[in-house]
Amino acid sequence: MLLIIGVAGVVFGGACAIVASNKNRDAFGWFVLGFIFNLIALIVIAALTPLDRAKAEEEAGDKPRPDSELLQKDELRRKSADLAASLAQSRAKLNS
Repeated sequence: MLLIIGVAGVVFGGACAIVASNKNRDAFGWFVLGFIFNLIALIVIAALTPLDRAKAEEEAGDKPRPDSELLQKDELRRKSADLAASLAQSRAKLNS
């Protein structure tokens, strides 16, 4: 009986790991969940949407790529310039 439970756990765990890998999710974590929860974990990982590659790298703790850092800094600079312009307009309206 334990052999059947163990084999089923490995089969469902492997299936969950394969599906998770294809969806850019943690394959080892989903293997463990599939081993423990069998069909339930397989249904859950099959229903989840794939992660973007950048989000998957951030969740894994990898440092974001330098070009994405530059884009974030440029966007922050643009937003701060817009805010400064808006503040200048508000001051001009208050002074007049």
